[in-house]
Amino acid sequence: MIGGILGAGVLAIWLFQRSLDQPGGREGLGTGGNGLGLVENIFSPGRGDAREDLESQKKAGAVLPSADDHPPGKLATFDEDGHLRSVTLRATPAPEPRADD
Repeated sequence: MIGGILGAGVLAIWLFQRSLDQPGGREGLGTGGNGLGLVENIFSPGRGDAREDLESQKKAGAVLPSADDHPPGKLATFDEDGHLRSVTLRATPAPEPRADD
């Protein structure tokens, strides 16, 4: 009796694995994971909130610099039409030119 139940369980697992290899066999599997996420939010709301915050931080874009920011060590030159001509990157900021009186 126990051998029959174990054999049926092994057969069911084997057939399930084979069905996942078929085209479209993995569609709709995410719904069970969504249900388990709800259980996590009920029993451990802090952990669920922390997980959601981490996921939103991963998806957040980089902060763009404002127009007033001038990063040190970069020098851009433009032609008469305003098109970028060259960019020079330096390890240290270039010294400011001094105006001799």
